Amino acid sequence: MSWLLSKIKSIFSDDKVKHEFNNELERVLYEADLGSDVVKKVLSSVSKTKNAEDVKQLVENELMTELLSYKKGFILDDVLTVILVVGVNGVGKTTSTAKLANYIKNKYNKKVMLSGADTFRAAGVDQLEFWANKLGISFFSKGHGADPSAVAYESVLKAKSDAVDVLIIDTGGRLHTQDGLMSEVSKMQRAIKKSLGTDPKHVLMILDSTQGQNIKNQLELFNEALNISGLIITKFDATAKGGALFGALRLIRKPIFFVCNGEQLENISEFEPSSFVRKIL
Repeated sequence: MSWLLSKIKSIFSDDKVKHEFNNELERVLYEADLGSDVVKKVLSSVSKTKNAEDVKQLVENELMTELLSYKKGFILDDVLTVILVVGVNGVGKTTSTAKLANYIKNKYNKKVMLSGADTFRAAGVDQLEFWANKLGISFFSKGHGADPSAVAYESVLKAKSDAVDVLIIDTGGRLHTQDGLMSEVSKMQRAIKKSLGTDPKHVLMILDSTQGQNIKNQLELFNEALNISGLIITKFDATAKGGALFGALRLIRKPIFFVCNGEQLENISEFEPSSFVRKIL
């Protein structure tokens, strides 16, 4: 049983008057990080419920309604598709980049190249090159300490010359509050445009679902700097509350493309609202 449903059932196990019950349910829903809009909608419908399963159904309906608008097909161009992957430190960005490469290679039968622009982290380039070798796909970088924008620029040129279908560029993890680093990743985006002739097809942000309300600020500032095209959610399983995503999504109104769990390359799937909601409940 999930964290949220167990909490809802515990409320019904006590003999509470209506006012006490509503207050307790409101507290539980907020603890799940669902946000004021969802909480208010649920509370307004709860007066006719008789058991915990009814409340669960109400919550499920509200969450499904919210999430359906964030499901969108992942589109690749007929010509070179460039994908820039961004996110804060520790969200599983490099592993998610490898999972995405594996997914695109197998589902779309595309020639994929990985580019290691995480050049300030000692193991960043080596880690991505390891994944590229494991996947049997090409890899480009200029090594530890190289200018990330130069890596981005030259990787596009290399992808063009090698007739690559999809180029995925992994950037260094950075705190969203560090203006210099945020400016750097914006510079990388401009370097891609200069060598490609257009903006990257996708700027995908990796979000760790366990980080609660912190993801709101992350999303807002990254989107302001880069105009992200969509999200990949990591570390999402039945133990994660995950509700903070709802408030964060309302800030930027961008789709969730993929969800990742576990360490295996195959642990990536297209975002499905029904599956997502079941794991919350």
